[in-house]
Amino acid sequence: MQITILSHAGLCVEHKGVRIVADPWLVGSCYWRSWWNFPEPPPELIADLQPDYIYLTHLHWDHFHGASLKKLFAPTTRIIVPKIHTTRLLDDLRWLGFQNVTEIPHGGAIRLGEDFTLSSYQFNLLSSDSAMLLTGGGWTIFNANDCKLFGLPLRQVTKAFPRIDFVLRSHSSATPIPYCIEGYRDMFPTMRSQQQYIEEFSRFALHVGARYAIPFASNHCFLHKETAHFNDTAVSPIDVQSYYRQLAAKVHLHSECVVMVPGSRWSDVDGFHLVPFDYARREEHIRSMLESHRETLVAQYDKEAAVLADFSAFRTYFLGMMRSIPWIIRQWLKIRVVFRTSDVRGEHNWLVDMPSGTVEEMSAVRGDTVIEVPAVVLNDCTTIPMFSVWTPSKRLRINLPSRTRLRSVVIFLQLLDMYELNMLPLRKNLSLRAITVRLRRWREIMGMARMVLKHGVFHRPIDIAGLYTLPTIKTQ
Repeated sequence: MQITILSHAGLCVEHKGVRIVADPWLVGSCYWRSWWNFPEPPPELIADLQPDYIYLTHLHWDHFHGASLKKLFAPTTRIIVPKIHTTRLLDDLRWLGFQNVTEIPHGGAIRLGEDFTLSSYQFNLLSSDSAMLLTGGGWTIFNANDCKLFGLPLRQVTKAFPRIDFVLRSHSSATPIPYCIEGYRDMFPTMRSQQQYIEEFSRFALHVGARYAIPFASNHCFLHKETAHFNDTAVSPIDVQSYYRQLAAKVHLHSECVVMVPGSRWSDVDGFHLVPFDYARREEHIRSMLESHRETLVAQYDKEAAVLADFSAFRTYFLGMMRSIPWIIRQWLKIRVVFRTSDVRGEHNWLVDMPSGTVEEMSAVRGDTVIEVPAVVLNDCTTIPMFSVWTPSKRLRINLPSRTRLRSVVIFLQLLDMYELNMLPLRKNLSLRAITVRLRRWREIMGMARMVLKHGVFHRPIDIAGLYTLPTIKTQ
């Protein structure tokens, strides 16, 4: 068995002559030049991958990277994806030219080769994320990446795999909230701090009994001039490692956090081979990357400056989206959101008024939530469509009239995801495919009901320590 880290969330595992690659974002950037691998994979690492299989965990571009798939892999490469309620994964792969695609149901397994098996577990009923488990040679690798399993769904995994040797999991922010909210430090000073991400990663890995915990799927930086200021929100894997060691020692668990940058590997014969990288010089590395990618970034800025915002496409998209939501729900939610964008013609303010079901241009904004989005991003999201991959890009700024409006923004963004992932109109959830997929995930349905009751009805705060219990230390 051999594990090689390829990139931000790119993983290569080999066993008895069979090679599988997961989530290969390996070249260039993603999210409109916002995200870049940090550090970037060396060219020799990806020059001759030739995997027997590719597994894609979910739709977000830092995991499902079309440019990498088309450039590096043959259309005949066998690709495995989780069987979710929608065919969006299949449709997007066919659009890229890949036809040899296999779906794996939640809790299902595929034999990759002799003594080499892949199992897949899904999580988040309102989205489409999955975790990959690989077993072979007596070893178990749990690639959780962005899949934030807990409760009964996580217990399903640990019951099926009582011994887990490696856990790979994200450890930093990939959401726009709170960081994309203007004035969030004053408005929401305690929401999702860097330490909370570190705590969640550490407790998750220790809770499942990982022998080795690998900070993963958060190793990117921001180079676009619009998002570069988010670099100070990143959680360094070195900080994760430091805290993890302290917590593991405190609860007397023999588990090690290992930082593995692209090119680092482990094998059951030679152990770890770690490529050195100095995260303490992060700013210096980013400056170097800015210089090396200067021409690409300048070309992107020139492209964006020439784009004209397309109100017709915007209006068509949101009228369709609102028609997919029952009238009574739109009245109850009372959500009004203004999208602000600019082009050479000036600034545009476009109102999405859900109670009335209308989309209109406005000359002035009065008391509404405003989301600022570049024209190039807004056009792509409304014409392809791409709102389901928009928010991780952080290419948006949210202006809230008051703290209380945050709830409506969260709901609005979730409705966008649901619309694009075929959960709206609601009748789409009654298809045979959607019903059978969700029945396999009954544990999650029960867990969600419990969460709604506990946190939505009784307003109890979410306690990470309660989600991932650890041995208690008796004090004298």
